Amino acid sequence: MTKSELRKQALTERNSMDDRLVSRYGEIIANSLINHEWFILSKSVFIYVSMGNEVPTHAIIKNALARGKTVSVPRVEPGTQMCAVPIKNIEQDLKPGKLGILEPKTYLQPVSETCIDLIVVPGLLFDRSGYRIGYGKGYYDRYLNGVERNSPYCRTIGLAFHNQIVQRLPRDSHDKPVMLIITEKQTLVCAAKK
Repeated sequence: MTKSELRKQALTERNSMDDRLVSRYGEIIANSLINHEWFILSKSVFIYVSMGNEVPTHAIIKNALARGKTVSVPRVEPGTQMCAVPIKNIEQDLKPGKLGILEPKTYLQPVSETCIDLIVVPGLLFDRSGYRIGYGKGYYDRYLNGVERNSPYCRTIGLAFHNQIVQRLPRDSHDKPVMLIITEKQTLVCAAKK
């Protein structure tokens, strides 16, 4: 199957998940993440704001803020760039962006990827080596390429439901794998720890 076909199939499957399962599994995944050493030791976290049937992140964001971490969330800038923008309050600092995803308000200023030590990455599918298929816009791959160049000690964790894990996905040269994937059933180590 092509990436496009896999993306379409994965989106259909994820959107058909029961809301109660999304909530229950999401809570298990969130607890695994917030109790993971990388999250505990991180000072600055870049994390997606969940929508629909994505692994929920709102409680994770609130937990990180309550612990005094710097929490940045994605904002898509004109063109094809995604940047990390620190927020203080999930209810007050976000508004719907052009894709309908909650984004930081425009007056909030982005930070350099060199300021971030943990990135929590979404995906429609992940394979056991940490490669992912997202929504097809390439925002995260471009961002992770910049992180690899400018912030070599930053760690990456993908969040997914167990049914979003496959053995192997098609890969392109610009694709960047995550180091770890957390599901409701397991934590997969995908790449050498930094």
